[in-house]
Formats: sequence, structure tokens, C-alpha cells
Amino acid sequence: MARKLRHCPKGSILHLCNRAVMKTQMFFTEQEYREIELVFREALQKFPVSIFAYCIMPNHWHLFGRAEEEKAISRFMHWFGTTQSKRWRTTNETIGLGAVFQNRFRSHAVVGQKSFLKVAHYIERNPVASNLCKHPDEWPWSSANPQAKLPLSEWPTPKPADWPTRLNRPTNKETLKQIRVAKLSSRPFADEMSLSPKKKKL
Repeated sequence: MARKLRHCPKGSILHLCNRAVMKTQMFFTEQEYREIELVFREALQKFPVSIFAYCIMPNHWHLFGRAEEEKAISRFMHWFGTTQSKRWRTTNETIGLGAVFQNRFRSHAVVGQKSFLKVAHYIERNPVASNLCKHPDEWPWSSANPQAKLPLSEWPTPKPADWPTRLNRPTNKETLKQIRVAKLSSRPFADEMSLSPKKKKL
């Protein structure tokens, strides 16, 4: 029986991610990274989804985007997941050996300008946090790189003029914790989360 499409309302901004089965490395060569980027580009041509930031890591990936039509994200991710898995299995001559990704993609809504910037910062700093490079713009498979390959949309909130400088600063530990909780629980990551009960606005 086919799974129901996730509820991804039109206009919702989502942090999407998935990881290889058992966290094993999926991408070893430049060609393998190019192939997954190609699948993402094809998916973006087929479905009304805007992408603001992304990062493809050796064993997982992150997308930060918006559904421009009802259910667009679910359809986008279903097509991408099926197509990428088939192509990866074919390339590696491992057809019939089970799932490629460890589970269905994870997603959580991102609400508010501050939260948008925090999630974009988290995604584009992923390679630095994993000790793959010293500066975010050095990682070829990320929107932080000046030669990013995926078509990126204009941010819904003004992009800070000092964004490259901000990316060289580590993500706040509390922010990391909150984003990870949102990823695991599928609960929204919102501006209000950063306010303590005493400081919350009425």
C-alpha cells in the first residue's frame, strides 16, 4: 500500500534531509556528487519547489526549500528518492540489495526570519562542522560555494551582507540542539523557540 503524501502546505518553508542506510558513505568521487546534483536539478524542473540552500555530504544531504504548490514537496521528494536510489544502485551494480536511504526523508517547518537564517547557516556550515574543509565556500557541493550547481531562489528574508563572514562562525550550541530536535521530531523550528518563558512576547 502506497504511503500517504506528507502534509506540506503551499508556501511552507522546510528543512529536508536524509541519510544513507546505517550512515555508510554514499559518495566517493566527483562524478557521484555530480550525479546526485543532476537528479536534484531534474526534480526541480519537474516540480514547483524553490531551493534556498543545500549541502550534499558524503553520507547525507540537506535541502532548504519552499513548496510553491500544495503537496509539491512530497511529490518532489518521492520522485527524487526513487530516481536517485535506482541510479545509485545501477551505477554501483548493487540492484536488488535493499534500500539506499535509511528511512523516509525527514522534514520540519522553519518559521520566522531569525530561524530561516539559523537553518541556512547550519546547512551551509555542515562540511566545516564535519572537518571536510576549513571554510564553507570551499565545499563544492553546497550553496555556500560561489559555483553552486543547483538553481537557487531568492531568499524570503534579506540575506545579510556579511553572510560569508557569518558562515565562518560556529553554529551556537543551543541552536544546534534545537535544530536536531526539530529534525527528529518533525516539529517546527520557529523564532519563538529562542525566547525563554520570561521573555516571550504576549
